[in-house]
Amino acid sequence: MFPIILIHGFPLDARMWTSQAEFLRGRGYAVLTPNLPGFGGTPPLPRDQTSMEAFAHEIHQLIIREAGGRAIVGGFSMGGYVLQALLRSHPETVVAAMFLNTRAEADSPTAREGRLKSIEAITQNGPASLIETMLGKVLAPHPSPTVQSQARAIMASQSPQGIINAQFAMSQRRDQTDLLATLTIPTLIISGAQDATSPPSVALAMQSHIPHAPLIQIASAGHLAPMEQPIAVNTAIAEFLRLAASR
Repeated sequence: MFPIILIHGFPLDARMWTSQAEFLRGRGYAVLTPNLPGFGGTPPLPRDQTSMEAFAHEIHQLIIREAGGRAIVGGFSMGGYVLQALLRSHPETVVAAMFLNTRAEADSPTAREGRLKSIEAITQNGPASLIETMLGKVLAPHPSPTVQSQARAIMASQSPQGIINAQFAMSQRRDQTDLLATLTIPTLIISGAQDATSPPSVALAMQSHIPHAPLIQIASAGHLAPMEQPIAVNTAIAEFLRLAASR
């Protein structure tokens, strides 16, 4: 079995994958959950060197160093942007791809402006306001208090500079829609049925470019589907891996 690498989202770290990592390791998989630069206590890259491509370079080096040169890679939200950058630069290292609650399009002008304004706010007042705003958007209505508390704690532990750098990098990321049609490897798309950040329509648009990719919609989940509904997400991943192994 190939190792599995799970790339976290923003502004989170490897802890968001706790349930998936435990589940997959219990099934015999080697699972790596790296912290991207600037997250999970890792030092950030210089702001002018932070990009989805730079993050993808870090994942590529991890695959070479610890996964024997090839891996199954999953990316959540910003991690999905990183995975797409990796597939463009080093497709030979990815034997199967899992896109969770993410998109291929670049930021719209409005979204880009929002990110740049958030950078100004974080620079002046810290990330607390951004975190509370995000929690109101990334969880399904009536979220579990435990999940809400866990997500808040993970977000609040990230360095302001890491958050700022990633926001800027996401605002500058390229559109990867053309990449999707080139994918011939086993591919999975997961969407939260109540995801207001990357709604099911976005997942359907991704699938329209990757017809062979199953799209699993997770009921009662917002953007943080892996944390909100871990059993359903784990089940979807396990079935995908079973089918991918038979190809």
